[in-house]
Amino acid sequence: MDKILDFNELFFGDLEEYKKLIIGLLESLKVVSATTLWSITEDTPKGLSTIVTMDIMEIILDSMERISENLYTNKLIAHEFPIFVETKEMIEILLTDPIFDSDEYLNFAITLFSDFFTLLEVKLLLFDGCNLEIEAPQHVLDEYDKELDKYFIKFDEHKDYFIKLHE
Repeated sequence: MDKILDFNELFFGDLEEYKKLIIGLLESLKVVSATTLWSITEDTPKGLSTIVTMDIMEIILDSMERISENLYTNKLIAHEFPIFVETKEMIEILLTDPIFDSDEYLNFAITLFSDFFTLLEVKLLLFDGCNLEIEAPQHVLDEYDKELDKYFIKFDEHKDYFIKLHE
């Protein structure tokens, strides 16, 4: 599919808009029936709602793949790449799990996505004008370390919750 939502417009473009778009797409999956979700995994003729649902999921997952490429190649935010990979994998599993028809899975995917992009927004604001972290003043590095510490506490809680969901 060539419809990938990409935020790399002269670096990131409007990251807030991208975040809202993906969250909106994830929210839209809440109206999908269990029958439609079941149809996705079965070798049966697909109705229009199934096809649209599959396309939405594909847009989200393809977009996240593009984000991985951007994070990996950008020197300022390359350190966040491993965090995103874990986040991306959890969201992929949540979206492709055959029993994801619960709002709990979608709400959790939204939380994972939103929390990561909030961290990314904070970093981009703090390091505005820097190409590398080492170019930033010490107070900026200290502030980001505090934000990162808070994020990791939440991220560890998210990982524990994810494991609990799949036990």
